[in-house]
Amino acid sequence: MEIVNQAKVCLKTQLEIIKREIDFLPEPEIYELNRRSTLQISAAVAVDAGQSLFGGVLREMGIMLLQVASSEDETPKSYVFWMNPILKDEDKKQQVKNQLDRLAEEDEMTKDFVKAMEWNKITEERVMPKGCYKEISALGNFVRELLEWSKLHKTALFLSDFYRSLPNIQPVLLRDGMLRFDNMAEDHAKRLSKIFKNIGIPLLGVTKTSKLLRSPLITMWLKRYNIFNRKGAFLIKLDPDVFERLDYRLERYFGVEGSMRFGRCVIIRFDSLPGSKNIFAIDLPHYYFDSGSSFDNLLVILSGVAEHSTATSYPIPGYPYALKKAHERVVFTKGKVYLLENTLRRSLQPDVYDMLKSLEI
Repeated sequence: MEIVNQAKVCLKTQLEIIKREIDFLPEPEIYELNRRSTLQISAAVAVDAGQSLFGGVLREMGIMLLQVASSEDETPKSYVFWMNPILKDEDKKQQVKNQLDRLAEEDEMTKDFVKAMEWNKITEERVMPKGCYKEISALGNFVRELLEWSKLHKTALFLSDFYRSLPNIQPVLLRDGMLRFDNMAEDHAKRLSKIFKNIGIPLLGVTKTSKLLRSPLITMWLKRYNIFNRKGAFLIKLDPDVFERLDYRLERYFGVEGSMRFGRCVIIRFDSLPGSKNIFAIDLPHYYFDSGSSFDNLLVILSGVAEHSTATSYPIPGYPYALKKAHERVVFTKGKVYLLENTLRRSLQPDVYDMLKSLEI
């Protein structure tokens, strides 16, 4: 019981501190997402890895299966990468280089993105982290983002070309996650920002979970002003100057010159029902905040996304429908895993398959 009593005292103290800090925060700057929108299509891209195949044996053997697709694709495109875990470091390095060089030469989507990013090679030091030569997990994270950004780039170009002759239709592109390339050796956010700004298709980063939204300070701040009981979809603009003056460590949510990302976070609820606590941290390109007209246009775009978001409850109500479609295209469901495992079983030699099964965790 003593530990419980100590925990109660700590919790009470923490809550009192948070309440005092909220007194210094201004009332949330709210914008209703009720603009008339000509948005007719929102496309999204998703990537998934088959880490559950054979109970994780393939992953342990240094083999990763990746699927990438947009919400507009009928079928995903599949990629296989591997790194033998017992090879010497120099041999691993050559093995990885050969695979990525081949990817950049043979896969048009990746080749176009590498060219747009003005890289000579994927494996040059300023691009790919050195850890990708040693661990399959590091290589997997890097390749996964490489394929996702390549697909986002390709989809943005497609949307731009296809809808250029349809001025009354505004397409928008959604990314599952923040507008950054996390697993990168150096900062390439500025180049990413320029590429998508020049293409002209709005790109939004949508996070299902975010440390920002798990912050007790943010949650209690929103409750203080009865935000969750509002009716309709809305956006809450976060002023970085306010948080900086109060010394809150939220700078990772505000993209600045030279940072690893080119977005700025806002809080959005697409679900229009009052009382809904299904809010998202949405990453928006910084150039939408450069002028009033850009921000007004952004509210129109987001109003359109809200209209396309209420038809689904996956993974939570208000999640954009296009992202749901993209995830359904690529996810390795139990059915897909069963099909792949049985296909492998029929195609492998019996002794190889038996060895594979014997390694299951």
